[in-house]
Amino acid sequence: MLCVGIDWADDHHDVCLTNEHCPEVSGTLDRFRIDQSAAGFDELHARLRQHEPDPQQILVAIETKHGLLVHDLLRQGYVVYGLNPKAVNRYKDRHTQSSAKDDARDALAMAHLLRTDRHLLQPLKLLPDDYRLLDEFCRDLRQMVDDRTRLLNRLEACLKEYYPQAVSIFSRLDALIATAFLSAYPDPEALQKASSVEFKAFLKQHHYPCPGRADALYDKTRIPAPKADPVITRAAKLRMLALVDQIATLRAHIADYERQIEELFETLGDHQNITTLPGVGERLAPELAATLGPRPKEGPPRFGCARDLEKLGGCAPVTKQSGRYKNVFFRRACNKRLRRTMRDWTQASLLRSRWAKAYYDYHKAQGHRHNTILRNLGAKLLAILFKLWHTGEDYDEQTHIDNLKANNVVWAMAL
Repeated sequence: MLCVGIDWADDHHDVCLTNEHCPEVSGTLDRFRIDQSAAGFDELHARLRQHEPDPQQILVAIETKHGLLVHDLLRQGYVVYGLNPKAVNRYKDRHTQSSAKDDARDALAMAHLLRTDRHLLQPLKLLPDDYRLLDEFCRDLRQMVDDRTRLLNRLEACLKEYYPQAVSIFSRLDALIATAFLSAYPDPEALQKASSVEFKAFLKQHHYPCPGRADALYDKTRIPAPKADPVITRAAKLRMLALVDQIATLRAHIADYERQIEELFETLGDHQNITTLPGVGERLAPELAATLGPRPKEGPPRFGCARDLEKLGGCAPVTKQSGRYKNVFFRRACNKRLRRTMRDWTQASLLRSRWAKAYYDYHKAQGHRHNTILRNLGAKLLAILFKLWHTGEDYDEQTHIDNLKANNVVWAMAL
C-alpha cells in the first residue's frame, strides 16, 4: 500500500511517497515536485504507478477537497483523503517542537499521517452528479443573493446622498418597477418635471400591480427634499445608474438559477418529502437535499446518525472537561453553508410550526439566549430530517406533537 502526501499550491505541488515498510518519520520512497498542468499530473501518475500499479492501493492525502488536482486524483481511482490543515499541523508537532515549515515537510507529514492514523480519517466519496450539480447551483445562488444585497445597500446609500425621496417611493429598490423608475427619473430635477399624467402612464407601462395607489405615490414625489451639492449629484447619479444595471443583471441570473434549481430538484424523487417540513420552502429544500445525498437504500449511508448531521451543521455543541472543570462551547468547526441554511430554517419554522414556537418561547422564558435556542432547535429539526431521509415518509405536525406529549415533554404539553 502506497501512502502519498501532496502539499498543493496554485502553480506547483510537492509530493512525498512512503509505505508501511518505512516506520521512521524520515523514511520516504520518493520526493518530487510537479507543476499545476496536464504534464505535471501525468508525471505524478507515472511515478505513482512505478511503485504501485493498483490505484486502489494508492492512498493520497491533500489539504483540500476541491480543485483540479483532487478531481484528477479521484478520476484515476485513488483513495483520496481531504485533510484539515489544522490536523496536519498538530500531527507535525508530534515529531518536532520547532516551528520550522516547508512544503516538502508538510507533504511528508501527510504521507505518514495516512500510515499511522488512517483509521481516524474518511476518504472522499463523490455524490452522484445530480446532487453535486444541485449543491454547486445552491452555493452560487447564495453568493449572487449576497452580491445583490451588497449592491442594494450601496444603492440606498447612494440615493440618500442626493435623491432621498426615491428610497421610499417603492417598497423594494430591487423590484422591476423601482429600477425602471430610477432609470426613467435618475435625479430630483427629472422627477419634479414629471406631471401626474406622465407618472401614471409610467406606472401603467411597467404594469404596476396597485394602480389604486398611483395618486399616493405621486404625492410622495412632490414632498420637498433637501437639495444636494451639484458635484455630488452628478457623481452619485452616474454611480446609481451603474448600480441599477448591475442589480438588473443579477436579478435575471438569479431567476435563471432558481428555475434550474427547481427543475433539478424535481428530478430527485427521493427528497420531495423534505418540502413537507415546517419552514422548508423552495430555497431551503434543494440545499438540504444536496447536503444529504441519495436516500440510503443499499449500502452504508452518508451519515451514520442524526448526530453526525448536527455536527456538520454546527448545531451540536463542543464539551471540554478535565477534572472538575467542564464547559460547553459553540461549535466553530462545521459546514458554514449548512449552518447558514439551518439558521434560515429555524427562524422560518418559528412562524410555521406550533411546537417549534412553543420550544422557543419556553426556553426564552428560562433565560436562554436567542442564538442558543435556535441552534438547539436546529438539532431537533435535523433529527427529524434524518429520520425522513431514511424512511421516505412525509412530515406530519400533529403526529410529532402527539409524540412529544406521549414523552411528557414539558414545553409541549399545552399544545
